[in-house]
Amino acid sequence: MTPSRGDARAAADLCSAGAALRAFALANLSALALGLAAGASPTAWSPPLLHELAVAQPAVALWLLLLCGGARLWRDARLQAVVAVTWGAAAPWLVEAALAWALGGLPHARPLPDWRGAALGALLAALLVQHQRLRAQALDPAHMRARLDELQARIRPHFLYNALNAASALVHEQPERAEQVLDDLATLFRASVGRGGQLSSVREEIELARRYLDIEDVRFGPRMRLAWDVDDACLELRMPTLTLQPLLENAVRHGVESSSRPCGIDVAIRRRGAHLEIDVRNDYTPRATPARHSGTGVALANIGQRLRLLYDLEAEIRHGPLRGSEPGGERWRVRLRLPLGTHTP
Repeated sequence: MTPSRGDARAAADLCSAGAALRAFALANLSALALGLAAGASPTAWSPPLLHELAVAQPAVALWLLLLCGGARLWRDARLQAVVAVTWGAAAPWLVEAALAWALGGLPHARPLPDWRGAALGALLAALLVQHQRLRAQALDPAHMRARLDELQARIRPHFLYNALNAASALVHEQPERAEQVLDDLATLFRASVGRGGQLSSVREEIELARRYLDIEDVRFGPRMRLAWDVDDACLELRMPTLTLQPLLENAVRHGVESSSRPCGIDVAIRRRGAHLEIDVRNDYTPRATPARHSGTGVALANIGQRLRLLYDLEAEIRHGPLRGSEPGGERWRVRLRLPLGTHTP
């Protein structure tokens, strides 16, 4: 069990995928800098670079192994910092000694004296621990909730005006359907207000998305063709509230709304290993001039910011034209991958 992220006095969380990636990135950049500093020609810098990389990778792995394996022992931030810095200085020495023993001597001498290498390891460890502590403070429940509420507030339904017009047009001819449109709209609006830090089940997210699509069906009718592929085993999994609906709104706005032809929208939700994967694909018509999908970038960037707050680097959102689309039948794809079992403040 890792320390609470919200407690600024607690030890930093160094066992997440984001922390591990940052640790390896820092070590590799330092190894690259040391290697290139050895000379201007490849024959001068390539041997020390290979040497530094051979030491840096296992040293970081050892560092993370000790800190994560003993996380229960140093929940106090000061104790963790002392252990991290000390182990950061010692790990490169241990790796280099192991390599020397295993290979009978290293092919290239370290470009810096040992004490400088140890100092660099300690410095990188201190930087990473401090970064993770600052992140933990930023994710304090009160601050995080305020930030998520701010981001959530920007996802006001863009279709509000059109939905009200659709309901108005139905009042006299189909009053029951007009009432249903207003009820769907009220449900969506409630979901978009004041639930920035909450998680919903996949089932609840699908229900919100269907309510939105029912409203748009009033406007587009048979022009909007939907296909759902949902794994029933995913229905009770948790995901951030109001994440699926904006993805479908983008598909409608930049697919159905911008085309006079029938437009297909395919939604697939399934579990892949330790991740929940949401895949939304829609037909679209490329413009003659370079397309600037107004609104798409804002909504997807908003979702990306929320996911980074909640999951750090463990979540992924990608979007772009679908490879293999034929001319005249282009498709746009948005894929979202969320880690399972991640606790959020």
